[in-house]
This record gives sequence, structure tokens and C-alpha cells, in this order.
Amino acid sequence: MTHLVKRCVHSETLRWPGGSICRTAAGVGRAGAVVMALTIAAVTAAQPPPPASTVTHVSGFGEPLAALLLPANTADLQLFAAGQLNFLEVEDLPKVGPIYNSRSCGACHFQPAVGGSGAFINEVRVRNNTAGGPLHIFATDNVLRAGPQTQGTSTIFANGLESTPLGCQITSPKCNKSPCQREEASRTTFTTTLKICDPTSASFARGTNCAAERQATPLFGLGFVEAVADSTFNAIAASQRRDIRGTVKTVSEFGATRVGRFGWKDDHATLRAFAGDAYLNEMGITNPDFPTERSTCALNKSKFGVTLDADDDPEDPTDSDGHADIDRFADFMRALSPPPQLAQTSDAQAGHTLFISIGCRGCHVENITTAANPASFIPTTTGGVAITATLNGLLANQTFHPFSDFLLHDMDALGDGITSDAAGPTMMRTAPLWGIRARSRFLHDGRAETIADAITLHAGQGADAAAAFKRLSATQQQQVLAFLNTI
Repeated sequence: MTHLVKRCVHSETLRWPGGSICRTAAGVGRAGAVVMALTIAAVTAAQPPPPASTVTHVSGFGEPLAALLLPANTADLQLFAAGQLNFLEVEDLPKVGPIYNSRSCGACHFQPAVGGSGAFINEVRVRNNTAGGPLHIFATDNVLRAGPQTQGTSTIFANGLESTPLGCQITSPKCNKSPCQREEASRTTFTTTLKICDPTSASFARGTNCAAERQATPLFGLGFVEAVADSTFNAIAASQRRDIRGTVKTVSEFGATRVGRFGWKDDHATLRAFAGDAYLNEMGITNPDFPTERSTCALNKSKFGVTLDADDDPEDPTDSDGHADIDRFADFMRALSPPPQLAQTSDAQAGHTLFISIGCRGCHVENITTAANPASFIPTTTGGVAITATLNGLLANQTFHPFSDFLLHDMDALGDGITSDAAGPTMMRTAPLWGIRARSRFLHDGRAETIADAITLHAGQGADAAAAFKRLSATQQQQVLAFLNTI
């Protein structure tokens, strides 16, 4: 089709210390991605990242691991660059959908750079949805409108116009739902009158249906998180005071039982599973790990001559190089550098001390060390390709500073009301605080407009630390915030 095509937009600009590159509208093939990576490697090898003392507010986010910029690690930089391109692709019909929340990974993970969070809520969960997964806000049978357009005697947009941004939103009370959206509302028990879940309320206790909203989690530094041994998370939990002790959630992925660490409810232990789940549930694209569509509502149907959903699952097959798109997403995430830290003023240093003394570090663990051989448990690609020995070495025995234990905690009224296997309605994963200065919304659904608001809204196992923060003087509170804005 001529209108719903993969295209190069501003958000798809690849930014590097030596400049930026943007795909053409026709896209970049694998060979092109390799050439681009080689070019990037040559540029960045001559221009290493600036030292932390010179990094300003949000510069340095979205960069690959610094060691990948060395000439000896060109192959791994190629994998990162190819994965970044795939991450930014805008998918078209009939691959995307039939029900979906976005058409590009980069559309939800862009703040302050590719791989970050977003500036809006991109997912809704419904308490009484027994089918699992998120509500799908858009549908392929409610995105095209008006038919072919003309410019003088020339036909433009032959397949119709896209309804901005991606069609009628099922969450809008005024949305004239399509057949796919009516099916989705019934399947998930969603209505536009559902209130935000408060798992401590009387209505929740009565079983009243409700909804939870979630924003995308940042991906910076997740290669290190994946590279942490299960035993380390168990040890962290064992070391915590009983009243704030985190819960270790285990998940089964690729034939192994592992400690969950990704997502608001610790639903995944590996970046491959994290990517595959999102590709299906957020973009409606079946893949080797998640090969079944969530709906057949638009199967073999068309509108204005455009096929809405074809019988071609999995829509993301494993290529001859052993990689599907979900593997390339994992390659990109695995090699993303952690957020750069800023130099600390005396106020920030004082804030660090206060952060510890009021109890924040009990759950927001500052230092975690990766395993000696992450390749022993990081899964291969869908085609059986293991991570490279070079990347394994770069991820091994590294102490990083996420300010999270990646465990579930009982957050009482701050819980989102959604049950996900062992993660009950009040249980939430400790959000990593590194890079928090680059966020515009805080907590899982953006209910806090400032970092201070996010702290004071902590409840359950975080209530004591929140109360201690409130007891600080205004100057001391500002020192804590000054510290958080450096990590």
C-alpha cells in the first residue's frame, strides 16, 4: 500500500556522539545496516563518550555500551545498530494488528532518547480480563478513512487516509467502535467508565471491575539486569529487613525457570521473552515465541483494497542469519548503556546520605553485580545464535547502579490492582531510579507529576520511607531530589 508504509520520521533519527543518521522512506536492508554500523564505528571510535563530569542533563542517553565503540568490537556494534533500526521501524498492514497499541517500538520508548520511556500512557490493563494481556486500543478495521484522495488529476493516498494517530481509540467515550474493537471490549471486559483500581478500596473488595494504566519502562542498561544471576536476587531479598523484604517471582522461559525482572509485574526474565511478548501484545505481530494472534477479527478482510490481516503467522519469522525481529530488539536492548551519571554537588552528596538514612536504599538497591558468565543462562536467538564472547565478557562481573532490587513489593494502595501470576494486585516491581531526571511522568501510571510527589505517594512497604521524606526540612528534601537528579 502507499500510505501505511515504513517510513523515516524524526523519532527514527539515529543519534551518536559523531552525528546522526536517518533511514530513507524505503528502509534500510540488512546489508545497509551493516555498512551503517561500520561507518558509525569509525566515527565513534574517534569520538568516545564524554566523561561523567562533563555530561549535561540528558546527554549520553541511548548510547551503546562504551566498549562497543572500540574498533575491535565492530561486530557487536553492528548487532546494536541493526537492532536499533528494527526497533524504530514503523510497521504496516497487514503485519501490524489486527488489534494493537502502537506500530513501532520507538513510538513508546523515546524519552529522552531511543530506548527510554514515553510521555504518555501506552497501555491499559483491566482487572476482570481473564484473557490476559493488555487492552488493545487500536484496530486495523478502524484506522483507514475517506478512501482514495486526489491532487488535481493525480491520485494520492490511494488506500485512504489514516485516522490520527492510529485510528479511533477504544478508550475514547466517543469512539465509534469497529467490529474488532467491539470484540476486544467484550473480551477484556473494558468500558470507558472503569475507574483506576485502588486495591485497598471497599469497591475493590466487592469485586468491582477497574482498570490500570501503565507507561513504558525505560530500557537503558537492561543488558546488565538480564546478566544478573538468579542467586543474586535471592540474596538481595534475604538481606532485606522483613518489613520491606521483596518477593522473588519466578517465571518459565525457554525451558528454564528464572527470576523475573522485567515489566511492572516482573513478568519476564529475559530480553528475548520481553521483546516477543511486546511485539505480539503491543503491536499485534506474531513471532516465533508468540505465534498465535490475539484475535482473528480482521482475518482475510480488506478495506479500500488494503488487506487488514493475512493468514501468515508468524509474521516475524526467523531469518537465515538466525535472527527474527524480536532477537534484534533484544540485541539492541542488551547493548544499551545505563543512564550516564552526573557529577554531584555538595547538596547532591548530602542528598545521597539522606536517601540512605530515610530508608530508600532498602528497596532501591544501589549496587548489583552481574554473573561471571551470563551466556550460561541468557537464551540464544530464535535461530540458536548465542551472544558473542565479546558481549558476554563486557556484561560479566560488572557492578552497576540501578537503584532497584527488581523484586516485587506490596505497595498497598499504590498497587495497580492487576494480578499477574504470582504478582497480586498490590504487588509492584521496584522501579529503577537511574536516569529518573529524564522522565516527565512518574510511577506506573504517571499519577505523580514530580519526583517529590512520587516519593510521597509510596504506600505499603514504601510508606515508612515516604513518611521519613515528609519529615525532612524543605532544604533536605531538595538535597534528596538533587541527588536523584544525578543518578
